[in-house]
Amino acid sequence: MAPRKRQPSPRRSRSRASPTNGARPGAISPAPVARARSSRSATDAASEVTRQQTPGTGLAEKPLSKRLGAALVFGFYHLVFFFGFLVYLPVLVWRVLASGEHRSGLRERLGFVPPREPGPRIWVHGVSVGEVKAALPLVQEIERRWPQLECVISSTTPTGDELARRLFGEERVFYYPLDFGRFPLRALDRVRPSCVLLMELELWPNFLRACEHRQIPVGVINGRISQKSFRGYKKVRGLLPQIDRIDLFCVQNELYRSRLHELQVPPERLRITGNLKYDSLELRDSVPKRDPQLVDLFGLGEDELVLVAGSTHADEELQLASCSLQLEQRLGRKLRLILVPRHPERSRGIHGGVQRLLQERGDARGVLRLTGLRDRQERAPEGAWILIDTIGELEAVYTLADLVFVGGSLVKHGGQNMLEPVALGKATVFGPHTWNFQRDVELLLEGQAVRQVRDAEELLEVATELLQEPERALKMAQRAGEILRVNQGALAQTLEAVEGLLREKHPGLLGPLDVG
Repeated sequence: MAPRKRQPSPRRSRSRASPTNGARPGAISPAPVARARSSRSATDAASEVTRQQTPGTGLAEKPLSKRLGAALVFGFYHLVFFFGFLVYLPVLVWRVLASGEHRSGLRERLGFVPPREPGPRIWVHGVSVGEVKAALPLVQEIERRWPQLECVISSTTPTGDELARRLFGEERVFYYPLDFGRFPLRALDRVRPSCVLLMELELWPNFLRACEHRQIPVGVINGRISQKSFRGYKKVRGLLPQIDRIDLFCVQNELYRSRLHELQVPPERLRITGNLKYDSLELRDSVPKRDPQLVDLFGLGEDELVLVAGSTHADEELQLASCSLQLEQRLGRKLRLILVPRHPERSRGIHGGVQRLLQERGDARGVLRLTGLRDRQERAPEGAWILIDTIGELEAVYTLADLVFVGGSLVKHGGQNMLEPVALGKATVFGPHTWNFQRDVELLLEGQAVRQVRDAEELLEVATELLQEPERALKMAQRAGEILRVNQGALAQTLEAVEGLLREKHPGLLGPLDVG
């Protein structure tokens, strides 16, 4: 989508206008609940939503004991964060000096994000690549329906930030502030959002407390809470005032709704809206052709078999390399392995490890990095394995695959997004550790649309079966596509909930309700 140009912001006055509603509003229903006041001009509405509240205003309604308890918890949190940061500081300095990692965006992480002019604005935050991708259709539709609203996007990881800048444009993307001291408050005062939308479930206490002090409503979008996180939150529920500071939870399914309700989130703040990641997928009627630029760069022949291992984590690449060598023996033909690590900064170590494995097995082929091929402007030699050491290439690489393995699942990480290769019509396999995508896995397994393996040995058996019987692999992928299509529709329900939040907290911002 085309980036919006940001105008220079005049120096802001230190004085702040008094809020129009003294105390912070309570819980709301996520459905639209109030009609816009027709007598209020659009200018008045925009002016109202950009006013900020004096710190501390709106908290007087809480009992003294609860406020004291929250203050003690918050002080302890800051103490732990501070000492944790001191422990991590030498590692951070080494990364910045040695590799340049984290150097970009350091000022933004301290809250010095680009200042914005007054105006109605929504801050959308996605931790990393998956959340940023899921936010794309939401941002596009918000700005289509309500062109007076500007959406700005933050991310936590370098890969998420890079993707966000590519999708949304440089001018409205920045790093999420560190959750310490005045960093979140400083960022809020510079961005001046009318509302904050957090993709999935981001519970940073300092940031949420700062939103409450500035009377900025907060919604969780595409929310999910894993079993592991749920058990942890249950143990410290009394120490989680940040949950009470979230006005709306749009969750993916009934399981996540029930878990949050058990954590004492009021039912009127909970709404099941489905999974936005399904809506962000472009489903096709036929399997897309292989990306022609990558085919040429990698020197792929039409009849070459390709195994793509996407979003892999440490210890998985060597298992996949060994499995690929055994697959070649079983199939009686060469197999091109393309590795796409979840964190490209690991590429140097992966390259060395896989190359050593090939040498130990007496295999003379090389492992080539994508950046090296592009820098030299040359094609990969026949049979070479490829290591993708950039971000944003995964979808194009998936088009090359005869079979896809999704990483983070042979090791105890919890899995990675398996919906992307499935949406491209690719036969998809993953390991046993997929708790981060529990409902997606359940849907796909119930429909016999993917294969889950216990370990690398079973992966070898399943991969042999699917590569020897391409018709079976194709039918499996087709079933998966139908499951994705049936489960789309979260965007419309999410927009309805967000509209309700905005009309409740900022009457007049969106204009009159469309009753037609």
